[in-house]
Amino acid sequence: MVTAGLTGKINGAMLLARTLRASGAGPIFTLSGHQILPIYDAGIDEQLRFIDTRHENAAVHMADGWARLTGQCGVALVTAAPGFTNALTGVATAWMSESPVLLLSGGVETTNLGRGGFQEMDQLAMIRPIVKGAWMPRTAEEIPALVARAMRVALSGVPGPVHITLPYDVLHQSVDADAVRMPGAEQFGPLLQSALYSQFGQLESLLTLAERPTLIAGPSITRGQTGAGLRELSELTGLGVVVIDSPVGLAEPSLHGLGRALAESDLVILAARGDFAINFLDEQTVRSGTKIVQIAPDAGSIGQSRAVDLGIVADMPTILGHLAEFARLVTQTKEYPRRSAGWRAELDRRRAARQERTRALEVSDAVPVHPMRVTATVRDLLAPGDCVALDGGDFVRWARWTFGGGPWELLTNGKLGALGPGLPLAMAATLARPGAKSVAFVGDGTFGFHAMEFDTAVRHNLPLVAIVGNDAGWATERHRQREVYGPDRLVAADLLPTRYDRVAADLGAHGEHVERPEQLRPALERAFASGKPACINVQIASLRAPSAG
Repeated sequence: MVTAGLTGKINGAMLLARTLRASGAGPIFTLSGHQILPIYDAGIDEQLRFIDTRHENAAVHMADGWARLTGQCGVALVTAAPGFTNALTGVATAWMSESPVLLLSGGVETTNLGRGGFQEMDQLAMIRPIVKGAWMPRTAEEIPALVARAMRVALSGVPGPVHITLPYDVLHQSVDADAVRMPGAEQFGPLLQSALYSQFGQLESLLTLAERPTLIAGPSITRGQTGAGLRELSELTGLGVVVIDSPVGLAEPSLHGLGRALAESDLVILAARGDFAINFLDEQTVRSGTKIVQIAPDAGSIGQSRAVDLGIVADMPTILGHLAEFARLVTQTKEYPRRSAGWRAELDRRRAARQERTRALEVSDAVPVHPMRVTATVRDLLAPGDCVALDGGDFVRWARWTFGGGPWELLTNGKLGALGPGLPLAMAATLARPGAKSVAFVGDGTFGFHAMEFDTAVRHNLPLVAIVGNDAGWATERHRQREVYGPDRLVAADLLPTRYDRVAADLGAHGEHVERPEQLRPALERAFASGKPACINVQIASLRAPSAG
């Protein structure tokens, strides 16, 4: 810890702003409110950048997107009570997506706690089930260390969101500046946790002997340097990788059927939650007799769904780094038998074969436009490293099929499956990766969740391109109702064929309307060339998404 380096008095809001600057935090995604105005004022002096949104949920989604792409802790700032509750779905999405987000919110004065103060709520109790930690300082002096602790918790182990409620009187409370100790830069970062040396040896032996090893990956370990380490390990050893980042889990279209490979594997390394998304690791998913290794940062989750042969309490960056070093060494010395070398190649072949089944749809001339004609046309205009935000719904499942396994930065709505994150995630991508294209695939139903964020994008010059698949309805539910209950029993399934491009254009964005397949590419090229936020409204056929089975 270091002293604040100031003399005189300093209040809680100033300490918070100074701490956020010291942490190296990126933009603060926010929506204004009475209880957080002192933070804005202090942020001006500390040169913090505020990106103000039209809904608190969008602010959290943007912080989430920033976190996923940069590896930093994203920061969202909202006011108390209704502002706080509006943000909770965004927090839950970050929780299920293993994304490190710090939600800061205003709060009732400490002097009025329990007395029914203005907008008093037990915010800590409300949010605790969906965060790694939640705190409330009682004095201004506590704020710097508490923010550093929160960011450290968010980034350590399996990343995830954290929360701090900031009482209004604590933000105004003045203290002697020279009595406040500020955290050093190293105190904001993650704490790494290593495994026992003997466990490394056991894992190396299992991996060396396996012929069909597969790793089940949670979303966080596919990102940044950890993701690069995972890809290197897969290339060196032939390790298959199945990423779980969807509410449909192993049936996710972007996996192209790879979920079935678990039943054929002779070694399964579980580096994800053993939850519903992998059928709680039952014996239909992973057969009896298969060796199972589970890696987690806490002992409590080891073997929670099924007994394992080896449990390792450690963080994934440490494990992957060690395994990659081992694989490089034994490969160079030609001691590694590479029994599994063909397994990854076989999985790649299967994935390619399944994608080939839908290749003809990519050039379909059907009217209304086939969804895969849309997704393939966008794909052909993107380069490796460009950002693709994928929301929910049947139209977006076609996009997941098209973009799964490719060289793009994918930002999904995660295992929670909430609709709405797509537009804010794509907007955050324009900030985190300013040299890359950023596109969002959303259905016409989903567009309604955060349509007004086009105002945010215009005001802050965030040039995403949103592709709206417009089939005038909630297609996923409409298909299901028709199949299960009958075509004459549809309820709450239809929408108007609204011109969403005009909605965006009236907010200052670039708008395009597409009715025929040959109009797609020129419309996309104009949208990208505009340099503005853009909305392309495409009249699509309402079709069931491809099956991953």
